[in-house]
Amino acid sequence: MALFRITVTRRKNTAGMLIEPGMSVQIASFVNNPVTNIQECKKVNQLFINNFGVDLDKMGALNCSCLRVEKIW
Repeated sequence: MALFRITVTRRKNTAGMLIEPGMSVQIASFVNNPVTNIQECKKVNQLFINNFGVDLDKMGALNCSCLRVEKIW
């Protein structure tokens, strides 16, 4: 299992929500890229909802063009 940091790379203001570059969450996962795995992607989205109150799925920002994935450990 690895620890990943998922960071927003670009500003987006959609569906009444705003994300800014630098907003990030951490997730432990067995997959190589949590953003490209459907089940892990839902977990990443839930972390952003819990921490920042933004739903990346509704914003269309739950993808590799808006998010950077870094393996921490």
